[in-house]
Amino acid sequence: MKEIPAKERITRYLSDLLLRRTENLMGQSSTGVTCVYEKARDLLARSNNKTISKIYLQSRSFKRSILRDKYSFVTTNELVVWTAEWLRSFPTTHDLIVGIPRSGLLVATLISLKFAKPLTTPELFAQNRYWVSEWLSERINEKAEYKNILLVDDSINTGKTMEEAFRLLCSTHRNFNITKAALIGIEDSRDLVDLCYKVVSRPRVFEWNMLHAKKGKLASDLDGVICENCPPGVDSDEMLYTEWIRTARPYLIPVFEIDAIVSSRLEKYRSDTEKWLARQKVRYRELILWDIESKQQRNGKHAKHKIEHLLRIKPDIFWESSVGEAKQVWEATKIPTLCIDEMILLS
Repeated sequence: MKEIPAKERITRYLSDLLLRRTENLMGQSSTGVTCVYEKARDLLARSNNKTISKIYLQSRSFKRSILRDKYSFVTTNELVVWTAEWLRSFPTTHDLIVGIPRSGLLVATLISLKFAKPLTTPELFAQNRYWVSEWLSERINEKAEYKNILLVDDSINTGKTMEEAFRLLCSTHRNFNITKAALIGIEDSRDLVDLCYKVVSRPRVFEWNMLHAKKGKLASDLDGVICENCPPGVDSDEMLYTEWIRTARPYLIPVFEIDAIVSSRLEKYRSDTEKWLARQKVRYRELILWDIESKQQRNGKHAKHKIEHLLRIKPDIFWESSVGEAKQVWEATKIPTLCIDEMILLS
């Protein structure tokens, strides 16, 4: 019988030990699970061993499940649909809709269009400036006064942003009634507003805000996420492919720094890739390409290549273009994976 190497025996032992401990904690309080997790976390998080990394990521996923701390993802389409549903039972006595920039304006605009009401922001309201429908334009002037105002944001957490906007409206010393509204809230915040439609627990990611608000440590695919996908046929022509890398159209470029870009592009294209990223002002800490000789060697192992590096990086979330690869990444690592093609979060 072939002897198992000492390193592998140790890895298997640690794996079995942690899994047995996790099973023993099933059904117990979340406090016990958290205690075990915290003790093992630092050791496991630093490991580059694949098996140990999987143990760490699986235990992290288990902790999120027990503590009900899984990522929630809301699409822009859901925002539109939810707003339309909300409005069916909505008070229609408001004279003016005030949207809190930036995301609150998205919901406020939908409301103002539906009810044909003037729209503004807290800052513009203080200046007595509004957007109005053309048929209302002759009835609106710089001295216009509104009695019933709807102050809207897309979501509410602590209520700080809503309160700041409310105080700004009140600072104008005009005589009006203000209704505070947020499309999305959490259990602890829904009572901070007069109207709230959906409760979505944290941590959460909004499609319309995902490029502006970073959620933990982020790793991302390149083609199909940060830039367009390579057009059919171009990949097989070296001259066309090199030109495409240099001139590819940008797609989703966040305003914050990406912790790691994990791509199936070959290492030999690093120089052109880095130049393109610099031109597009993409900020990142690490760029991981595939160190193999030819594209043919990839042979459908794109997800496997990404998984190997993600096990080392251990991000809190991964952005992947392909739904098939996203499923493989999630199943192998238990890293919450956002599929850009389908706009679904596997978590």
